[in-house]
Amino acid sequence: MKSFIFIFLTGTLMSFGQSLTVESGSSININSNSSISIDGLAFAPTSAEYTITGPNSITRSGTAIQEGSIERVYEFATALPDYTGVLTFSYLDNELNSVPETNLVLEVFDANNGWTSVVPDRDNDNNTLSYNFTALSGVSKITASNASTTLTVTTETLNDVVSVYPNPTTDRLYIVSKTTQNASLFNIAGQKLLETNSKELDVMQLPSGVYLLNLQNSQNQISTFKIIKK
Repeated sequence: MKSFIFIFLTGTLMSFGQSLTVESGSSININSNSSISIDGLAFAPTSAEYTITGPNSITRSGTAIQEGSIERVYEFATALPDYTGVLTFSYLDNELNSVPETNLVLEVFDANNGWTSVVPDRDNDNNTLSYNFTALSGVSKITASNASTTLTVTTETLNDVVSVYPNPTTDRLYIVSKTTQNASLFNIAGQKLLETNSKELDVMQLPSGVYLLNLQNSQNQISTFKIIKK
C-alpha cells in the first residue's frame, strides 16, 4: 500500500537552510498515518492528526551534546505537546562523532527536563533511527548517542519514582515502582533479550556488557536505564 502525505499549512510558514519557523497564528497540521520531514527529522502520527502551532521554530545544530553523542541536535523553541507516533531521525556518516552505528540510541529531552533514551529501529543503509512513541510529552531537543555512554535519562512520569538496583549487577535486577511496569531489556544492537511484568529480572546467563532497560507503565509512560552486567 502506498503512503500519501497530507500536510495542511495555515498562516505563514518559513523554512530556509537548517531551520524552520512557524509564525504566531500559523500552524502545521499532519494527518494521522501521514508524515512530514523537517530537515531530516520526520513525524508520522499514528492515532490522530498532530498540530505544530506557532510561534515556534526548529533548528538543527552540528555540535554534540557531550562526548559520546553525535553531531546533530534538533531543538524546538517551544516544547511540543503530547505526540503519539513514529519519530524518524536522519544523520550523516560524518556526524557520528566516532559512535558506532550499531550502538546508536535515540535521545529526547522531554517535559521532565531530562534526557530519555530509547532503542530505535536502525537502518544503517539509509542512516535513520526510528521509534514509535506511545506517549511523548514536552519534547524540546532530539539527538542520538552511544548506548554505552548514553546521556542522563529520567522517567517520563512525576507521580511515580522508578528505580532499578543493583546496577552494576551480576545476576538479578530489581524494579522499585508503585505501579506495574512492563520491562524490556535490549542489548546495544537493539535486540530484545527479555520481557516481563515481574519486578525481578534474572540476567545471570547474559554476557558481561552494557544493556538498556525500558520500563513502561499502564499510562504508557516510559523510563529507560543503562544497565551494566558484570
